[in-house]
Amino acid sequence: MASILPFLLVYILVTPGFATLLLTNGTALSRFLRQVLTNGFVVVFLVNYLGFVSASVALKQYRHRPIVYLVLDGLLRSVAFIGVHIAVYVMSADLFGSFNGSRATALSVVGPTLERSFMFGNISGVYLYALAPGTFIALLGVLTEPSGEASKPTMFRTMIMALLFSLTPILLVTVLSYALGLAT
Repeated sequence: MASILPFLLVYILVTPGFATLLLTNGTALSRFLRQVLTNGFVVVFLVNYLGFVSASVALKQYRHRPIVYLVLDGLLRSVAFIGVHIAVYVMSADLFGSFNGSRATALSVVGPTLERSFMFGNISGVYLYALAPGTFIALLGVLTEPSGEASKPTMFRTMIMALLFSLTPILLVTVLSYALGLAT
């Protein structure tokens, strides 16, 4: 969950007037913290947990075909990210009266909200980018030789591949969110 904190700090600092608002308005601060705790930490934790579990399975089943895992991992994390957001938004409507207490409104804003996350246009961007470190670690584990040893050129290629594929959920969430926005 520590992966969320640096992105959260950057978001607060680059959003004009946001840091001042949080420091001077107790209601805004409490609602912001509630949103981070009930949405951000939940989403990042569950999606990374699912990714680490799937990496464990991949180490057993896809050892000789890691590309299968790389493609499936990005898709799995993206669908899970959107799915957990849907669940959290609906529960927030019920529990906190968010979205005027309307589940329909909560569902209708998921696509457009997550679509803007790619450009760090809202706090969901913090959660989307906070997936990258956990994804990178899981991919690195799957791509590394069972002995854990590799030559420097091989390790460099492995790290680059893990880095590139760890960005896949960011792109897929954006595309899927756009489609979801069109569907609602």
